[in-house]
Parts: sequence; structure tokens; C-alpha cells
Amino acid sequence: MPAAPLPPDETGRLAALRSYAVLDTACEAAFDDIVRLAARLTRRPIALVSLIDAERIWAKARHGAELTEAPRNLAFCAHAILDPGQPLVIEDARVDPRFADNPLVHADPGLRSYTGIPLVNAEGFALGTLCVLDHAPRSTSEEELEILSGLARSVSTALELRRAMRRMHDLAVTDGLTGLPNRSALMTALDATLAVRCPFTLLFIDLDGFKGVNDRLGHAAGDAVLRAVADVLRAATCETDSLARLGGDEFCVLLGETAGAAQRAERIRLALAEGMARGGWPVTASIGSVGFDSMPASAEAALSAADAMMYAAKAGGKDQVRSALYEQAG
Repeated sequence: MPAAPLPPDETGRLAALRSYAVLDTACEAAFDDIVRLAARLTRRPIALVSLIDAERIWAKARHGAELTEAPRNLAFCAHAILDPGQPLVIEDARVDPRFADNPLVHADPGLRSYTGIPLVNAEGFALGTLCVLDHAPRSTSEEELEILSGLARSVSTALELRRAMRRMHDLAVTDGLTGLPNRSALMTALDATLAVRCPFTLLFIDLDGFKGVNDRLGHAAGDAVLRAVADVLRAATCETDSLARLGGDEFCVLLGETAGAAQRAERIRLALAEGMARGGWPVTASIGSVGFDSMPASAEAALSAADAMMYAAKAGGKDQVRSALYEQAG
């Protein structure tokens, strides 16, 4: 059984598919309603919104089928996406050399006919198909193709709306200058950490000398400093850490532990000093580090405690780390 060849720009197609963040997500009424309607209007027992991943097909919505995914090399849809502008109609898979020995055809579930409409996005990539299948040979009328094409456009519209909403959310929680999460994103991460009641450490970072860069070199240089600080923080932290720019020249790092946090804060301070020196900027960092083995009352309380330690570092001469363990009042 020959597997379908890959589309010409498979790397770009997969990147486009992942931009929707839709794979392995829960059922959604917008897609479920479409497959039910597709099955009813074409009188087919099975209908799917099928997305083509690197090694599998995954059904975002399904009617009349239990499986949510299957190997890509067995999938009719992997052939359908090769010509994004045309439907793929298979009247009888048993007499089609591409599918005659496919186990989905000659064994359970015994599929015989298939009609798939490629789901083509705005960039021209076929992400998958809206398809209908039957256990018996079936032809597909022009009217049915028109119905399925209209429903496929509805699927594509729903996917675009989903991607637009995701991008709006990303913009709402991302600092536009540095690309780091913003204060809102940090507070959400703090709330989630408090909910599971696991020990954590919060580092509050304030830059020393930043105002002088803005005053002497201009705001473009100040922006370059902030972007460089973000780059240093990304390089000096782990994937499990949460970074944020709070605003101005203030940053935070949320660590999922308390052991060794003061040493990590010191390494971050040194990395920032080295990064700023490489850029020729007279900027350092005062860092307040607070470990939370006991939970504060709120995310704001945690941030205030770390902020207070940062001010202690400022008062102590700047370019240093001040650390403490959190103690609940009373």
C-alpha cells in the first residue's frame, strides 16, 4: 500500500497547523455540529474534521466513528491534501490501487467510499479535510460536493477565529517590547502556583542606572537595554521558570523551588552585569529574592514581599541580591 507523498512545503504546512494550537484539544460544539450536518446532508454514516499531523491524522470532530486518530500512512486524508484546490472522491476503495490493501478497507472498520474537502487556510496550506465515509461504495453528486465545500469553509472560518482569539490572548499577556510575558501573565502564574501550594521563589529585578541610559543615550538605547535584559534572563533561566517584564525596568522570575534560589539569583545578577557590559551600558541589577515554603495570602502579597527585598538591595548599595524566606504575619 503506497503512502501518500508529502506536500511540497510540509515544514511550512505543519508550522501553520500548529499555529492554531488545536491538536489534542477537547471537543467543541462549532466543529461537532458541522460533522453531524455533513453526515446528515450527504446521508453518510461517518463524518470527520480531520487534521493531518506529521505522523498521524487527528479528528477534531467525528460523527459515527470512535477512533480519534490513525497513522498518517493509512489515511485517505493524507492523499486529499495533496491537491488543496480539489475534493478527493473515492467511490470504491477496494478497486483503487492506493487503498485496496489498506487495513481500514479490507478489515475493520471496512471503509469503502470517501469524499474529502481540503481545509485550506489563508496562507494556502491544506491543514486537513472535512470528509464523509461509508461502508459501501458510493458516488458523490455535485450537490453533495457543494454542501461539503460550504461546510468545509465553515470549518476553516472556525479555525481562523480560534487562531485569532489565541493571538489576541497572547498579545494581552505579552510585553510588546521584549516578548516576555507581562504583569498579567505573571499574576496568573502566581495564582496557579498558590493554588497547588508548592514551594516557590519569586525574584524581583530592578535595573540600576537605566534612567541614565535613557537620559544620556535616548529611549532607543533604553529599549535596546530592555531587550538585552530579556535575552539574558531567557538564557539564564530554565524552561520551568516563569519570566515577566512588569513594566519600566522591572522584571520578575518565578522559580518552582526554594532550595538554591539565592544562588540562582546571584548567577542571574552576574549574567545581567556581564550582558550589560558587553553592550557598553552602565547598567546593573538589584534583585530581591523571597522563598515561599508557606503560602502568602495572594499573588499581590508575594509580589510585595519580593519588591520589599529588592528595595533592600537598592538601599544596601545596588548591584546585589537580598534574600529572605517568607513569614506570614501574625
